[in-house]
Amino acid sequence: MAGMKRFVTYIYAYEERKKGNNIGFAKVEIRGAELGMEIHIRGVYATQTDCAVYLFREASGDMEGVQIGEMRLVNGAGDFRMILNAVRLKDTPLGIGDMEGIFLRTGDDRIFMSRWKEGAPLTVDGEHFREWQPVIRQEQTTERSGGQQPGVDVPSRTAAQDIAGAQEGETAADAREQEATLQSAKDENVQATEIPMRNFFPDYSWEEIWEKLCADHSVLAPLADREARCIQIELKDLKELPKKYWYLGNNSFLLHGFFNYRYLVVGKTGEERWFLGVPGIYQRQERVMAAIFGFPEFLAAAVPGENVEAAENEPVNRFGCWCRYIEE
Repeated sequence: MAGMKRFVTYIYAYEERKKGNNIGFAKVEIRGAELGMEIHIRGVYATQTDCAVYLFREASGDMEGVQIGEMRLVNGAGDFRMILNAVRLKDTPLGIGDMEGIFLRTGDDRIFMSRWKEGAPLTVDGEHFREWQPVIRQEQTTERSGGQQPGVDVPSRTAAQDIAGAQEGETAADAREQEATLQSAKDENVQATEIPMRNFFPDYSWEEIWEKLCADHSVLAPLADREARCIQIELKDLKELPKKYWYLGNNSFLLHGFFNYRYLVVGKTGEERWFLGVPGIYQRQERVMAAIFGFPEFLAAAVPGENVEAAENEPVNRFGCWCRYIEE
């Protein structure tokens, strides 16, 4: 759908500034100026606690967050859903385009984080995180004081009045920039979903691409489908595929699999169906995530003496690859 942008991002626990286990994921959907967010966490606590939910950006090497709500964790699990203004988050001049990820902090300062934008490494702890505060500019301070010199009594203002004044003093440029970012994303989605992709890219021959890949890359052990052929490539080798598939290099599920196993798979089945594969182990939770990111099929690795039907019927905990068929 034009004007819509969706992605899923994994959430990890952090302890003593070190990245730990994956404890959940978040689904983010931008539809025009509306931001929808779902967060699902499992296996964290055996007790109950509240967890503050922030969207954060990098600021001078630290993290600066806008709190968008709280999530209740019960028996190690929590779910959070909220709809926000994508252009001005919680009455700030910041929009979703400024943000880099999600920061979660419990009452006892346990930290969970997800980051969807690449950037310089961050120190993930409470000391390097701060909540966003409005910037009170010098000219605003002078105006409020009525030009009074230091030492002259000036009627005090409440914190709410100061914040309101700061927000009013923000120029419309921030809002325009956010709206332009969203419009740009909208335009990109229109191109990606409503205009045939073949109109933008030169013709190519899959057979020629396949022959070149086979000549330059290692052949993998066979899959349970004995007629399937596949080769092992690296992330940088995606550029050898037709240009219209280069965007898959930003797919979070593909990146997660590559950094776990250090390779990807390109191949074709006995039915001449071409596919791109991400190595992994078949588990039900992983199946859901693979489908969300566009890799709904699983091809199990071959086991000597086993037939294809057995591998397809009982793939749980089997090694293989999550696949998406291409050229279909």
